[in-house]
Amino acid sequence: MGGEGKFYKQTTLPTFEEKEAGEIPIPEKIGPYKIETLLAKGGMSLLYLGFEPKRKEPRVIKVLSPEYMNHPEMVDHFLWEAKIISLADHPNIVKLHEYGKWEEGLYIAMEFIRGVSLRQFLMQQSFSLKRCLDIILQVAYALSHLHTHGVIHRDLKPENILIAEDGEVKVIDFGIAQLHEETPRITHRILGTPSYMSPEQKENPANASFASDIFALGVITYELILGKLSYGMINLSLLPAGLQRIVGKALAVSPTERYQDAVPFITDLTDYYKSPEIERERPSADQAIELREVLQKADLSLSTLIKPKWTQFEIGIAQDRTPEELGFYLDFFKFANNTMAIILAHTNTSQIISSTHMAVLCGMIKSLIAPHLTTETAFDPILFATTLNTLVCQDNMKETFHLNILKLIPYNDTLSFLSCGPSGPLFHVSQGSNTPRTIPSDNPLIGKDPAAAFTDSGDNYNDGDLLLLHNLPQESFEGPLSKIVQKNVLLSPNRLANITLKEASSLEAYSTLRHPKAALALMRIS
Repeated sequence: MGGEGKFYKQTTLPTFEEKEAGEIPIPEKIGPYKIETLLAKGGMSLLYLGFEPKRKEPRVIKVLSPEYMNHPEMVDHFLWEAKIISLADHPNIVKLHEYGKWEEGLYIAMEFIRGVSLRQFLMQQSFSLKRCLDIILQVAYALSHLHTHGVIHRDLKPENILIAEDGEVKVIDFGIAQLHEETPRITHRILGTPSYMSPEQKENPANASFASDIFALGVITYELILGKLSYGMINLSLLPAGLQRIVGKALAVSPTERYQDAVPFITDLTDYYKSPEIERERPSADQAIELREVLQKADLSLSTLIKPKWTQFEIGIAQDRTPEELGFYLDFFKFANNTMAIILAHTNTSQIISSTHMAVLCGMIKSLIAPHLTTETAFDPILFATTLNTLVCQDNMKETFHLNILKLIPYNDTLSFLSCGPSGPLFHVSQGSNTPRTIPSDNPLIGKDPAAAFTDSGDNYNDGDLLLLHNLPQESFEGPLSKIVQKNVLLSPNRLANITLKEASSLEAYSTLRHPKAALALMRIS
């Protein structure tokens, strides 16, 4: 993805930390893709978030900056990157969808990866030893695929490795890649990142080979296992003994003494991963880290960030959560009687056990929802909340939950909203207005009082109307969120959801929240 932008620093949703567009215009379409927002501006290209028109799936659209369209070398370089990506078709490599011309130049359409860079993970948390090796093996599989097709990456580094939401690893950025035994296209300057460059590549970019990529992978392996960046300072004695030989061979000064391709590296690393040696050598705290990783993965699996295919609504979803923030649930339901519901919940406390508590709540929710998915029985939010509260109060986990239920009834243009806990109101903007109305709902936390009574609020909901559902506390955020919605009411639901969290995050109260934050914007369409 070019290397010059900071696309790899995006959060798990497209535009929560989107770069300021400034004076850069945002086109309505690039090729067949509807453009939502600018993701990043690089030295010679722009990255946009676009949507494929038929499936409405997100794409990263990279365009050559207009000032370079009359620069033959830059045009050639841009098309070269597309050619290199097109050679690769592997689950651990960013996927190219198409490339071509549009009214203002050239574009490359690639898959949008919901994830963050390995560098960002390194700065935020440490991994268990087995998780480190799993990540490195996925990168090695990608390198093996590239090398089989004669491609040398030449700029492998943590910034160019993305960890997707589901844990899958993606190698990106082929801006300076070359084909084996082919003269580098640009040789008059250093190509690559010095800390990850092999000695022969530093000496002369034309000397880069498959073994040069293995050297970079050795540095990344060292950094990942130690949980910090090396800045070129390597001390192999800090690694577990069984890995010192493997990483040492990957980092051999002489290319002839190094692994010549990824396959023997993969073999040696896999043998270590499966050996009893790894259990003896892993640090004392490693088991606790591994348990945390299992719980984080389980917590993520409870929710969906895939938009439902509801033809009556355009939906935008934004979420902000750190790895330590567990106990979150979001799901969409369409019932047999053609009504829909969105359920958003989080635990009242945020601790390592929260993912287990949320898993229990998730099971209760889906059990109560199931009859409405196959029969014409109407889903009643009040009855649902009452029954759920009884089940939670009877359970031994002693946890309480924030819960939001938004029920949509398109056939009579109405909705109902039920909120448990101090979350703020639902915001409703009627078509033609820019002033949000609040739809309040004040109920106790789920699991707090077995005798609690619940109420919901109803409203009309017509074509062109906009809703904003969130899980931020009313006391600190109702006023600011109302202003944010009013200021951005003309944005698409996707951009409105993301900018809502982005602007809310600048408020002092936001930093005190210890639960995952979410915002959903819905527009009723004809």
